[in-house]
Amino acid sequence: MRYLNIVYLVLLMILASCSPEEQPGTYSLIIVSGEENISETFTKYIGVSLIEYEHLTSLEAAQVKYPNYDIEKAPAILIFRDNGAELKKLQLKTYDIEEAKEWLEDTL
Repeated sequence: MRYLNIVYLVLLMILASCSPEEQPGTYSLIIVSGEENISETFTKYIGVSLIEYEHLTSLEAAQVKYPNYDIEKAPAILIFRDNGAELKKLQLKTYDIEEAKEWLEDTL
């Protein structure tokens, strides 16, 4: 029994020493497709880690809804790390579809 307590304590210390960036998290994705519908490109990533997905077809609507992110053109892809509740941290903002796909492949 004492051995199990020691193992449990060591495991807790290892988990506590990991920074939040090292621990797996969940992500949200906003796609602004504009004239070209690129949403199907990203649906395969929706699952355990990518938990929220929003597709906007209008650049103007995206600029009104998300003015703090200075979305300049479409297509635009914004990926956020969810830090619990409503706290989200922008991880990637790109206008390059391939860059977004590679980031998702490497991260999720």
